[in-house]
Amino acid sequence: MDGQFAAFLRKRAERNFRSLLSELDGVSANDAGQFRLANWPDHKWGVGQDGSIAGIVYHVAAWKQMTLPVFEPGGRPLDRSEFDASMAPAPDNWTAVELWLRNIGETWNARLHALADDEFDVTREWEGVMLPITSFVVEMMEHDIQHASQIAYLKQRLLAGHN
Repeated sequence: MDGQFAAFLRKRAERNFRSLLSELDGVSANDAGQFRLANWPDHKWGVGQDGSIAGIVYHVAAWKQMTLPVFEPGGRPLDRSEFDASMAPAPDNWTAVELWLRNIGETWNARLHALADDEFDVTREWEGVMLPITSFVVEMMEHDIQHASQIAYLKQRLLAGHN
């Protein structure tokens, strides 16, 4: 991979993660749990989601943790069935969930920054398809900004008094 493009991806991934974290500024435990639905519709990629800010943060942290193995030689992202929820904080412990996101996000970005430019083109298996590590990086960048936007929307609902 071109070194400039690799540098761009590293910088953009860091910026998108920081944007996600900035949306958490001022979110209280009470705010984080608002809009939580016990019957939130589940789907294959929806680990942790429940309609709340806390659920979004749990979801993003889980996927960062599950994709971290792509940086290992021969590694691959974990499937949802391989996610060990006992290794994650309780979904209703906002302080711990937010800290988990910060820690796993920093670890993820550190691994990305340590990746040699030519390793971005190395492929990893995901659901029977071989994809370059670049694909996982772009997916996580987009994932961060998508969920930052959802958090921003929920914060606006809270400010407007729509509990």
